[in-house]
Amino acid sequence: MKLSEAVSGFDSYSRRARIYPAMLAVLPVALISTLLTTNKPLVALSPILLSAGTLFLASNIVRVLGQRTQQRLIVTWDGMPTTKLLRFREAQNSVMLQRRRQALEALFSAPLPTRRQEAANPQKADEAYIAATRCLITHVRSRPGQFPLIDHENATYGFARNLLGVKPLALVVLTASVAADAAIYLRDGLTGPLVVVGGLHLALVAVWFFFIRPAWVRQAAETYAERLLEALDLPPDRAMNEQDGSGDQTPSLSGE
Repeated sequence: MKLSEAVSGFDSYSRRARIYPAMLAVLPVALISTLLTTNKPLVALSPILLSAGTLFLASNIVRVLGQRTQQRLIVTWDGMPTTKLLRFREAQNSVMLQRRRQALEALFSAPLPTRRQEAANPQKADEAYIAATRCLITHVRSRPGQFPLIDHENATYGFARNLLGVKPLALVVLTASVAADAAIYLRDGLTGPLVVVGGLHLALVAVWFFFIRPAWVRQAAETYAERLLEALDLPPDRAMNEQDGSGDQTPSLSGE
């Protein structure tokens, strides 16, 4: 079974945000199997490893690990980026805040907390903002294809969050792979394939340690939050045209 055929049964979000992180986590082992061994056991096992059931299980494991990571990150961020963008105390543009709150109240069919109510009970206010944001997410999802940039940023955030979630597992796999590189070096000396695979492993070490970090995930989450709330700026009849990139828009946070 080809890899493209195995992943074709998953939607775009699942492929980008769940399957790809799982593949990156086991990539070091795949490199060793395909380039350094003669028997290539993964090739023989590929029909099983690439079966829809195995990939579905992997995608759900990645999803759970990503959600656990998200819960920890939300605590350090003092709330979801979408929630922070709706708070009076963190507003950077009062005019835009008021306009978006009015649009969200109309969509949510309920008033959002006032400035005084938010100051008196910030936790309760945040709960209202979270509920209203989920209503907005449902609104966007019910119109597939109308908000492609939101879908893109949502998948980008999910990819970043889930990669951070599987990072501990990926580092274990990578450590074992580097140890295998060393064992092969002691057995066969410095060969061409070992140089290639060893170099790729070192590159992966750099990526996992220096790039896949909470700050990167936060940036992706904030970009998604901005894009999601931009849906409130657009009249319904202009949403599709503006969101497909024809408008001058500047590039949030779901529980997926």
